[in-house]
Amino acid sequence: VQLMGVARTMDFFINKKIVGADEALDLGLVHEVVDDESLEARVMEMATEIANGPQVAIRLLKRSIYNAGDMTFEQSLDEIASKTAISDHHPDAREGATAFREKRQPTFNAWLERYR
Repeated sequence: VQLMGVARTMDFFINKKIVGADEALDLGLVHEVVDDESLEARVMEMATEIANGPQVAIRLLKRSIYNAGDMTFEQSLDEIASKTAISDHHPDAREGATAFREKRQPTFNAWLERYR
């Protein structure tokens, strides 16, 4: 409903409308379309990118995005400020900055090794 509006959503459900990949992309229902032959490789690429990313920052970002629709602008600013304060003091933030200075890819989540 948030993506398409009430009228278009009603049309989809009442008329049991089925759309192809390109129309779904145009409507904003999906953010990427790949051909059948590339699908598995693209899924693995995306999963690896997410898994190798800074997990705490990703978790905080997701929570902020999901909550944003129910907040005022001021509440959203407070939410972002508090999540940024947490994220900025996390070991992954230091690793990201160090990797940038050293011109190398960051190795996020190394702090998780002590829990394995």
